[in-house]
Amino acid sequence: MEASHAVQALGGVKSEERRKAAEACAKDPSIAMAAIVPLCRCCSDSDEEVSQWSQAALEELGPPEADELDSLLELTTSAASTAYWAVTLIGRLQAKASPAVASLGKLIEKEDTPVEVRDRAIWAIGQIGVADEAIKTTLQKAAQSENARTARLASKALSKLQ
Repeated sequence: MEASHAVQALGGVKSEERRKAAEACAKDPSIAMAAIVPLCRCCSDSDEEVSQWSQAALEELGPPEADELDSLLELTTSAASTAYWAVTLIGRLQAKASPAVASLGKLIEKEDTPVEVRDRAIWAIGQIGVADEAIKTTLQKAAQSENARTARLASKALSKLQ
């Protein structure tokens, strides 16, 4: 399957086409790299196979292209699986994603952010490695969380910041 066809099929109406495209992406990283944003969207697909293949494709990828950052940021307030993978990919960009830190901080602070997305945003800030005082304060609050994982991730992220 060609990358352009996969991108189109991932946004299609027929779940069988989305499944085949997501599977092709999971089996060929070069196709997946061209379809990062549609794959993120499909992580929350109503068809479980589409969702699983999409997540499998993203698990194997390295960082996306830096020009994907704005599109990934738009997905951070989507359904939990989509937001989780968008935040993960932002974190994989490391310092190139520094413009996203404020948005990630807002995700951490929002009460209705799913815990897995909040924890991933904390992780991503640590991967990016830069933050202003407001973000450091947000992470310090998270480090006091009753959720042990959240607290540990926030402490680790704080230790990585410049």
